[in-house]
Order: sequence, then structure tokens, then C-alpha cells
Amino acid sequence: VGFCMGRGGATLRQMEEEWGTLMFFAQVKNNDSEMEKLCIFGSIRSRRGAELKVMSAVEHKKNGHFVRGGELMVPERVPGDDAGDDWGTDCMPLDHDNFSYALGSKGSTRRKLATAAGCIIEYVGRLACMCGTTAERERAR
Repeated sequence: VGFCMGRGGATLRQMEEEWGTLMFFAQVKNNDSEMEKLCIFGSIRSRRGAELKVMSAVEHKKNGHFVRGGELMVPERVPGDDAGDDWGTDCMPLDHDNFSYALGSKGSTRRKLATAAGCIIEYVGRLACMCGTTAERERAR
């Protein structure tokens, strides 16, 4: 929770601004335990972009939390959070050299690739995650 929030919630607010979402942590009771879950509100594109951004930040701080065995662990979805048949997330592993090149200085190449493809592109660990419609994901590859 701490590294997602940032000092005074600054990191979370910056992600909200970038993706046009409303984000907050809510306490959820699960059997005998209580935990905090991140709630993200906005359009499907905004929610998935913010979700991947958070996953990237968490994976950077706690390696293996969302990427295990080269696979992305998709968080549990609430009922009704359906994006339709054409919407999805594809992942592609990157080696060190390709990762550095694809990221670019301060993420500039990643942002340019995302803009050109019209697709959400985030790097979660060493996985390039492309989220959007089938056509957007194909352009991103």
C-alpha cells in the first residue's frame, strides 16, 4: 500500500491524473481477516491503464508479486468489470537489452510506442503488457 500511495498519496494522485481515474484503498473483510484492496473507477481503458501502472510499481518493489514463471498474474475482478470479447491483455517477455531499448529514457520510448499503436503499454517486471482491442494489441506487437 505504501509504495502505491507515495508520500501523502502523491503517487496515487499522479496515476489518477495520468489515467483520468479515481483510485483509493478500501478495507475489505474476508472470512476472519481484513485487508485493503485498491479500487479504481473510470472507463475500461483508464482502469486497465492505471491497474497496469500499479502492477508495474509493485513488481518493481516486490519482484515476483505479479509475474511468476514469466506469466502475468491477473488480479481478481469484481462482477460486472467485463470489457467485452475484443478487449484483452497480451504479454511478451523482454530480455535485458530489449527491455532497456523498449523503455527508453524515462519511459519515452514506451510512451511513443503506446501512442503510435493506440494501445496501453506497461512493463510489469520484464513483461511488456499490451492492453486494448485486438487491433490495438496487434499494432503494439
